[in-house]
Amino acid sequence: MHKLSRLAEKVFVVLTLFFSTTALIPLLLDTEDASVTSEDPYSPILFAGIYMVTFLLVIARWKSFVYVVQKNMWIWLLIGIALASVLWTVAPEITPRRSILLLATTVFGVYLATRYTLREQLELLAWTFALIILLSFVFAVALPFYGVMSIQEEGAHAGAWRGVMRQKNTLGRIMDMSTIVFLLLCFKNSGLQAKYKWVAWIGFILSAILIILSTSKTALVILLTIIVLVPLYRIWRSNYTLVVPLTITVILVVGSSATLVLDNLPTIATALGKDVTLTGRTEIWSVMLELISQKPLLGYGFNAFWIDWDHEVTAYVWRTLEWECPTAHNGWMDLFAELGISGLTVFSISYVTTCVRGVIWLRTTRTVEGLWPLLYLSFLLICNITESSLLATNSIYWIVYVSIIFSISVDYEQAKLYKYDSSYINNEEWIEIEASNKQDL
Repeated sequence: MHKLSRLAEKVFVVLTLFFSTTALIPLLLDTEDASVTSEDPYSPILFAGIYMVTFLLVIARWKSFVYVVQKNMWIWLLIGIALASVLWTVAPEITPRRSILLLATTVFGVYLATRYTLREQLELLAWTFALIILLSFVFAVALPFYGVMSIQEEGAHAGAWRGVMRQKNTLGRIMDMSTIVFLLLCFKNSGLQAKYKWVAWIGFILSAILIILSTSKTALVILLTIIVLVPLYRIWRSNYTLVVPLTITVILVVGSSATLVLDNLPTIATALGKDVTLTGRTEIWSVMLELISQKPLLGYGFNAFWIDWDHEVTAYVWRTLEWECPTAHNGWMDLFAELGISGLTVFSISYVTTCVRGVIWLRTTRTVEGLWPLLYLSFLLICNITESSLLATNSIYWIVYVSIIFSISVDYEQAKLYKYDSSYINNEEWIEIEASNKQDL
């Protein structure tokens, strides 16, 4: 019975991660009328149920949860700012509900860190992405109206695969995450049995194929960048005498390449099907900065900047740009607009401190989960230069970010005691022991 309950819990986690990618439900609501944007009445109900189950799971292990929650103050300060923004938001009908959903999403991320080690989280993510890959091929081949873009966005991306996502670029970003996970599982010290390595390689290859079929240039660039970063981060495990010159060499190469790119930006942009304004993104940011300067400290409220024509701020941006952009296409700009300098500063501190801890964690371990935090943080940074997926409700990006932050602290303490080999005890049991010891003191 215990094994069955653990299996059911893992299925729950995988399905939650699956739906947190915005897979399937929004896609199935698409209609043949491209001018009509279908409302999604099902996802709110689904996630309400998910968070109720999460609450029950947390209550069942409340000592462990409380122990883990205390491992990072910056996340809770950021959530506190989002919740407090109901006091100054320009969209009082939106911010209270969305900020509570953000809190619930964060709690689920902490629950993952409480319940599973980073290695186990990688395996759960692999199952999630495997399900997305399988369904994406099925939809694209058997149900091309859903799986392949045709009439969407006035046919501008006709023929591009979107799989079980609503947009091709969304599929590309998710598959970037998928390639990282499956690539790590391909390594010999991933904990995956040797006879199943071919499964991880297939997952990696199919993820890369879906990136190509999505025709997302940004996703392809991110994939190539990640492939370059993997050996670099592995080098950082070496002695400092080797790390320093190698890192300097990489910085010089990257700096030289960046200079070359900037000097030839118009030519490169044309080759990638873009323009020097990043397909109008810099124009969006210019208008946003004009509005942000009016409320620089606290912003306009969580999720209160991009709404509809009935809201003055959004309407002003759309009128100025002469098109209805849904986001800033930059996670940092959206965070700046919503929570101001205070929110942006707190998140930046959280991100930088997590990177530092990620480097320490990388040098502490010799297994693949040591690489996962830094690779994901790099992916999140690069991805949010042209897309907006930082502080988001019901989002796999935020869930994984939160779980990594708390998991690094928990797993690092366990690693110091058990030298992080295959003999260390179950994550949940260890946390419960530590939580009980804290109470005894």
